[in-house]
Amino acid sequence: MKPRTTAFRPSSTHLALLLAALLPQALCASEAPSGSTHESLPADSKVLHPWAGGVDPRPTLKSVQRTDQANQLLLKWVGLGGPYKVQQRDSVTGGDWTAIGSQTMDESTTVPMGEGVGILRIEGPRPTYLSESTCRGCHPSAHNGVAETAHAGAFDTLKRIGQGGNATCLPCHVVGFGMPGGFVSEATTPLLAGIQCENCHGPGGNHVADVGNPAFYPVVSQAGTLCGGCHSDFHHPTFDEWLTAGHSRVHPELVSGFMNTNVVAAESRMRSCGACHSGGVRLAMLNGAQANPPVDLPAMPSGDHAANTGITCAVCHTAHEKTEFGSQLRNPPYSTNFFSYATSTNTNFTLQYKVDINICGQCHNQRGATWTGTGRPPHHSPQYNVLNGNIGDAKTVGIDLSLVPQSTHKEITKQCTHCHTHGHGSENPSEEDPVYTGHSFKPLPENCVPCHTTEEAEVLIGFRQRTTKGDIAALVELLGKWGETKAPDPLRAKYGKLAWEFTSAGQLSQPAAGPAVTGPAANEQSLIPDEIKKARFIVYMIEHDGSYGVHNARFSTASLKEAKILVESRLAQ
Repeated sequence: MKPRTTAFRPSSTHLALLLAALLPQALCASEAPSGSTHESLPADSKVLHPWAGGVDPRPTLKSVQRTDQANQLLLKWVGLGGPYKVQQRDSVTGGDWTAIGSQTMDESTTVPMGEGVGILRIEGPRPTYLSESTCRGCHPSAHNGVAETAHAGAFDTLKRIGQGGNATCLPCHVVGFGMPGGFVSEATTPLLAGIQCENCHGPGGNHVADVGNPAFYPVVSQAGTLCGGCHSDFHHPTFDEWLTAGHSRVHPELVSGFMNTNVVAAESRMRSCGACHSGGVRLAMLNGAQANPPVDLPAMPSGDHAANTGITCAVCHTAHEKTEFGSQLRNPPYSTNFFSYATSTNTNFTLQYKVDINICGQCHNQRGATWTGTGRPPHHSPQYNVLNGNIGDAKTVGIDLSLVPQSTHKEITKQCTHCHTHGHGSENPSEEDPVYTGHSFKPLPENCVPCHTTEEAEVLIGFRQRTTKGDIAALVELLGKWGETKAPDPLRAKYGKLAWEFTSAGQLSQPAAGPAVTGPAANEQSLIPDEIKKARFIVYMIEHDGSYGVHNARFSTASLKEAKILVESRLAQ
């Protein structure tokens, strides 16, 4: 696990981020170089990098570009409100700073391009921290909620282990440590102890002095970097692990849809897929569902925001309140209710949202799929349904699976989180031996303890997955046999062994290389018998679960057996 790194900054002032400038090409601080693992962020984000302590009050230089005019550079930065000054010096290691141009309230300016390589910085105003005692006057609900969380007692945590004066730890346990006007010590700045509003929303002095000025509104960010400044490095690498997981990124196929210049088309895509693929969209929908009264169709974020906000910390954890589920989770880690969120663009999120459904099951469910669907296989997300051995009633599945055998994994107290976010400590954490928080979401064999030993789990997982994959392959072979020998003549002649497939054939029929294949067209799907449709629905549900029997071995085996009986009944005719 790589430790958290911070940008090069001045060592003794409250001023700005430094960046090597005077470059012949664009240099953008918000874009990571190829091969690195930094969070992509919306262009207007106020949080551009992990920084211990939450929101960095210093302005951040975002890009340095040549302009169309000779010997001119265009600088762009983001800050918490001006006035700003641009300064330059020739040496990285020392020298005097000289001002370039005059002060500006804007977040961009042009400067003359000198010879060689120099250093630029943006100087912002001195931050003014006020403490939660000021914020609660206007925001009592949020303040009172945070007061119940572990964040509020962060400084007390340090004191209990005798580290209340440790400068290495203080940035993540108090407000503004190391910044002018920030925490100095418990004796001199007691009101700034603990994690408070200004850690996540930035210093509030300007906002309180001019409440109605949008330039001074507090930062409201859904970015993982906001939490990652503290929840990182080998002691607690939550953010570092999350960056390696699919949750940290919006699926590439959806990015273009969310950023469609046709706003109606973009928002339609957000409402159908964004609830589970974009943190920005899901939080907008959650805010609508939890409003009083609820908002049926809440406003969607910008396309840029939707496309660049993955499933961040704020999607699963509340910011301002302690919840009954622990760890400030929005939803419980355990539930067995049937749940299937239909993603039709005409479907109302507010009417479907259920706060009592497993936190992972909120998205990892079969997404409204039923055996009567013909366009494409069920979505790659039925993990919650397979774990609980409930992929729907006879209307949904086509047959009654309520009496098939069940495994006991669904009875684990924390269900998904036990195996996928099971943390492991280290007696002496280091870069070589970091703590593991489980936020890469990998189901490691050691997570199976105490029910199994690690060695036993490895054997059982291997055996179960080989068996289930074999059962799936055998069922697909039977379906192909039906297509080649028993399908109606028009389908058999045109599609052969693919006559059983959905119109957009799933990966069970797709070749590893070469052109994509399709199944019977929409107007031909009615020629496929119901038994074949039910069987293909089941085989894709088990395949798309992705655990190959580990989530619920008995249910997976029994379901595939029932599907086999359906296909054999057609082959026997």
